[in-house]
Amino acid sequence: MGNAVVEAMLGSPRSFAVAAAGCGKTELLTKLVADQRSGRQLVLTHTHAGVAAIKKRLVDMRVPHAKFHLDTIAGWCLRYGAAYPAISGYRPGAESDPDWAATYPGAEKVCRTALGKRIVCESYNGVLVDEYQDCSMKQHALVRALADCIPCRGVGDPLQTIFGFRDDPVVPWATIKSDFEIVDDALTEPWRWRRDGRNAALGEWLVSARKQLESTGRLVIADDAPVTWVQHDVTVEAPESWAATCRNVIAQTNETVVAILKWPNKCKDLAKRLGGRWPIVERFDDPDLLRLGVKLVDADGPAVVEALVEFVSERMTAMGTALKTAVDAIKAGRGITRITKNRDHASRLSALASAPTPTNALVWLEGVLAHKNDWWLYRRDCVFQLREALRHCTADTFVELPDMVAAARTRARHRGRLTHRRSIGTPLLVKGLEFDHAVLHWEPDHLSAQGLYVALTRASKSLTILSKSRTLVPEQDRKAR
Repeated sequence: MGNAVVEAMLGSPRSFAVAAAGCGKTELLTKLVADQRSGRQLVLTHTHAGVAAIKKRLVDMRVPHAKFHLDTIAGWCLRYGAAYPAISGYRPGAESDPDWAATYPGAEKVCRTALGKRIVCESYNGVLVDEYQDCSMKQHALVRALADCIPCRGVGDPLQTIFGFRDDPVVPWATIKSDFEIVDDALTEPWRWRRDGRNAALGEWLVSARKQLESTGRLVIADDAPVTWVQHDVTVEAPESWAATCRNVIAQTNETVVAILKWPNKCKDLAKRLGGRWPIVERFDDPDLLRLGVKLVDADGPAVVEALVEFVSERMTAMGTALKTAVDAIKAGRGITRITKNRDHASRLSALASAPTPTNALVWLEGVLAHKNDWWLYRRDCVFQLREALRHCTADTFVELPDMVAAARTRARHRGRLTHRRSIGTPLLVKGLEFDHAVLHWEPDHLSAQGLYVALTRASKSLTILSKSRTLVPEQDRKAR
């Protein structure tokens, strides 16, 4: 990356660099922070994974910690607004149980006061916002308030706008262009794919694929493209076709592979067809887990058993069927004396029914997770959060469980996602993650142009595309035809 981009960004108090995937966005942010003219920068991004990636690069470049404060937009707003509740309007306990609809307007209120402006000006010399295309209108309003105090710069890409907020839509690209000075075509070199051991030809093809999508609204995969194109066989059931394509990916055991589909339910279908060996990348705040925690508070023993087994069986192959007889016997009050198969698991369930405590629930759950060979956990994150929540319960009832679940979920977000050698996910949840190999399942649900571009750019070594045709028409284009 040349110094011209850095100079262009520092040359305006409201500059914005358009950054294609894998083309040096994080490197640019790091250079801007490291520059002696920048002073101390407030660096904001959307996810804790993004925070970790930027922090690693800053550490690698030995940028002094005194030159920056790095945080998620949500986290910074929450702490800033909570420090002045009389101005922000935050209710007591907002930091532990945030009202996200009020978080950004509350922080904006503080920023627009004389006190807030003075604190911002004394704390920072500028703001850098990462992945700006994913900012909501409320987040954009906050940034505009900050920009009234100190220089504000952003990086983003309209072709990677895949987040959506029903009550707070993402900021339109036209608004970004009117509020910032755009440094266009500044970050277009595919540096990620030029590293040793990567696929430079794939990187160059992705640059041309991006241009195709921008100019024509569709992607044509030529015969000589450096990707593996597999024609979808309409006579084969979709999940089986997806699974066969995944199995045929040539990858070393220590390399990572991701299968990408449009919808979470289709991800579950593929995970089951692959025998649970490919875990699903899921959202941290799975609402089913919080509902389970609330449900167990007032449940009796048999109801606790039924709810726990149902919850875990929806995330693990074969377990629910294997323990159905034991669960039915406990619900009917018959006991498990006649059950011989999976007797150890049945005994733990019986103990849990007799004494429904977090300790007994944890004993059963850990026994299930230790079961090998024929039970495979393919939706892992929320089950691991449940285990952590149970471990932190101190009472003999489940009264603490909802709070412990919320705390476990927060810790999981801060730790970032668990990495697996084989994964399945939607573009929304694999965005920002890098893999050695990717398999895009285009049929039957076609992605938007943004979702397609995100999916195409996840792999650094090989890309496989399963579709009926070599011409991929994104969903919005299909509706317009």
